[in-house]
Amino acid sequence: MTPSEKAQAAVEMLKEAVLEVLSAHPEGLRHADIVNILDIRSDYLGRHKNYLSWSVVGLLMNAGKIRRQGDTYYIAHTP
Repeated sequence: MTPSEKAQAAVEMLKEAVLEVLSAHPEGLRHADIVNILDIRSDYLGRHKNYLSWSVVGLLMNAGKIRRQGDTYYIAHTP
């Protein structure tokens, strides 16, 4: 498996993990809750936090898999 294939597989696993966590919490979760539940906190020089998790959440929103209302994320339900 190439490094790119490994990275893409890891992204898919992270997306699945976020979806599983949100599915278990139909009341929705804040980004910080998702990060804490999955234990994927990160920082860059102590200033910018959780780029990885924000990116995964963004990918899921762009794909229509999750939605945001205020500061809470939910599984997107399609009609």
